[in-house]
Amino acid sequence: MPRKFISQFNSGNTIDDIFLVQSKELRTTKNGSLYIQVRLSDRTGMIEARMWDASAPFFESLGNDTFLRIKGRTEIYQNRMQLIIKNISKTNQKDIKLEDYLPSTEKDINEMFSELKQIAGSIKQPHLQKLLNLFFSDKDFCKNFCSVPAAVQYHHAFLGGVLEHTLSVTKLGVKIAPLYPSLNRDLLICGIILHDIGKISELHYENNFHYSDEGQLIGHLISGILMIGEKVKYIDDFPKTLLDLLRHMILSHHGEYEWGSPKLPMTLEALALHYLDNLDAKIHAFNKAISGDRDSGDNWTGYNKMFERKLFKKSHDNDY
Repeated sequence: MPRKFISQFNSGNTIDDIFLVQSKELRTTKNGSLYIQVRLSDRTGMIEARMWDASAPFFESLGNDTFLRIKGRTEIYQNRMQLIIKNISKTNQKDIKLEDYLPSTEKDINEMFSELKQIAGSIKQPHLQKLLNLFFSDKDFCKNFCSVPAAVQYHHAFLGGVLEHTLSVTKLGVKIAPLYPSLNRDLLICGIILHDIGKISELHYENNFHYSDEGQLIGHLISGILMIGEKVKYIDDFPKTLLDLLRHMILSHHGEYEWGSPKLPMTLEALALHYLDNLDAKIHAFNKAISGDRDSGDNWTGYNKMFERKLFKKSHDNDY
């Protein structure tokens, strides 16, 4: 029997399946009895769950397992779906299909990566071409680059997210370069392709999406600079000014100090990267907010924290 995903839950459903455990706590009610508070997830979303009349020994017996089998029943509480747990048990890791728990790109990974490498092959500047070839011939880099999410929650927060986002921004760069002859096309495309490579070190995605110690302490902008520095060591006579221009693109692509950018864009290529990157991220997040809104009878989403406004859902329908 196919599993029922969290996004498909309705009030009164009987649940018996394996979930990814985002958090688990033993708490005390007002009358002093113990209960377990759990946040569960699969690839479609998260749900809060509670198990009443728990005990400390039982809670401790669950250990730190990332996946647990949950039996219970869904109900609506304060206008939100929740799961009342009847039983929690450990599960065999062999029963786990990671694709059921971590959201993944809907596009073909191999096709996207092939297209990105094809665009990279159009770069004529020899040092930039050698730099990209060093990255694309690194099997570990390619594996991680094609797998890592672009964010934990914000945009392209799914397996393959960095690849999908990078390809989209690169194609935007290819489109606009002929419109602005003053742009250095090779530098622009190379900078776009490499702008988020630091997320390989910033984000972990084995069981769930979270920041690594390096991600918390350093961040993907600096990590990306360091990764480029390691590859440049193998390229003879890489022009220092060209390297500085490329590094500046990486460091400034967030565009604003308040968005975590240590530098503001000070070259045309850096400015273009910032706005193209932001455009793709914002459009993806906008579409996600609309597709994830469950009120099909309303033309507007609820208040969206990221955009700080409600979003109109019907502008693309062309039925007005």
